[in-house]
Amino acid sequence: MICKGCYADKQLVKAHIIPESFFRDLRADEKTLLLISNRAGVHKKKAPIGVYDETILCRECEDRFEHIDDYAAKVLVNNDGIEKIRSNGEVTAYRLNEVDTDLIKLFVISLLWRASISRQDFYKKVNLGPLEQKAKDLVWEGSTGNRHDFSFVLAKFDDTEKISKVILEPHSERWFGRKYYRFYIASYVLYVKVDSQNTPKIWERFISSDNTLLLFSRGKLEDSKEYPMLVDAVKAGAKHN
Repeated sequence: MICKGCYADKQLVKAHIIPESFFRDLRADEKTLLLISNRAGVHKKKAPIGVYDETILCRECEDRFEHIDDYAAKVLVNNDGIEKIRSNGEVTAYRLNEVDTDLIKLFVISLLWRASISRQDFYKKVNLGPLEQKAKDLVWEGSTGNRHDFSFVLAKFDDTEKISKVILEPHSERWFGRKYYRFYIASYVLYVKVDSQNTPKIWERFISSDNTLLLFSRGKLEDSKEYPMLVDAVKAGAKHN
């Protein structure tokens, strides 16, 4: 089959979209990740090692992402040095210091590209269209482009244990007149811009710089708009198990 990375006719491998390294803690605790869709008639699925696609990449191209994926997991999943920023006693944001922000952005772009080329139903709402080639070129060149190319914002839920057991489908939405894709990764929510306009002024302060990654707090999962959907999906899935 044709690899979508090098375009050669090669044997393809199990290529992960969201890296397996983000789910290793779940596997160590013998817990199962749940994939949850908000589409009618699509029920929750169990996925112990996340979602992978055997139709997109050869071994050499899949290995290209290893150091990017491992670094992102080290920073976002295994980092105990995350700093809480409080206002009037409430956690309003988080800060990660001494971070290679270029590698994190490369991870974001590579995640977006892999989701766009994937044939897995879970990623069917992700389609970069003419930006797909640009995303791939940046990753292959090891470049993050300019500060507005695929700029992103990360948010974090406070109760990491509950949200880390589920993953919701990525989807597109509009923020301040720009198109974004939203991904759920472990206890994080990723918003990545996918149009040619500049980053909204209100979100420019979240653009990574000076080895610092600033995230805003999504608060507690139970207080989020996603929580009722998660509860309904789990209940509906239980009826079909």
